[in-house]
Amino acid sequence: MKKQNFKKRLTKALHQSPFRPDENHFGKTLLLARNQACQKQSRVRISFTHFLFLQIKFTGWKIWSIQGGILLAVLYAFSHFFHNAVHPQYMAKLLFCFSVLLLMTAIPFLYRSARYHMQEIEAASRFSSVKLLIARLLVIGFGNIFMLSGIFLAAIFKTSLGIGSTVLYLGFPFLFVCGVCLFMLGHFTPKHFLAGSMGICTLLLFSAIPKQHALLFRQSFSPGWLLLCALLLAFCIQQFHYIIYYSHYTEMQIS
Repeated sequence: MKKQNFKKRLTKALHQSPFRPDENHFGKTLLLARNQACQKQSRVRISFTHFLFLQIKFTGWKIWSIQGGILLAVLYAFSHFFHNAVHPQYMAKLLFCFSVLLLMTAIPFLYRSARYHMQEIEAASRFSSVKLLIARLLVIGFGNIFMLSGIFLAAIFKTSLGIGSTVLYLGFPFLFVCGVCLFMLGHFTPKHFLAGSMGICTLLLFSAIPKQHALLFRQSFSPGWLLLCALLLAFCIQQFHYIIYYSHYTEMQIS
């Protein structure tokens, strides 16, 4: 059959339906559609704050439970194994690793949608993928702040490290990894985000082992480190703003 003849027959078949619609069924369908439209207009929409509390109810408590368990384990280690006799350089390395591990445990929760193939459903919901991501980041952020505060207090009271060194070895790696992960979250696909974030965290953990880096763990919180941490914090805020307003996050999730 020629292409032109096939096109004509297909056009004719599409424009000539062999079935006539049932007027009774059509009226019922139209009535149901109008009722659904009226119900949709009268439906009360929840705010983002309410949505955030719902996220805490369904998934947030799981994240906080894991973070709380890690914090209890760290506090137990400070109480029974880490004390003032431990060399400050080794304590600095431990705080550095603890800070990286905090964010490393949160990465699988950010990859959760891609793991269970829920991206399309989340993208079609009223609270889009970006707002759902914001809720998850807020939940994880609150937990991380609580954990950092607990580890900071334990290090101050149980070790010989000063306040400045404790802030440096907890804050600098945390802000660095947070900035890198937010950048990957806003620019990479889920699989690349997972691989890249876990790779960076693993690389930082192994970088604390060699003795060649001993000078890095003898620093104090000087104005130079303060400026660097401030720049990292500004970068994290900028990347968070980029994800909310400019990133093609939803498209990358379903691509």
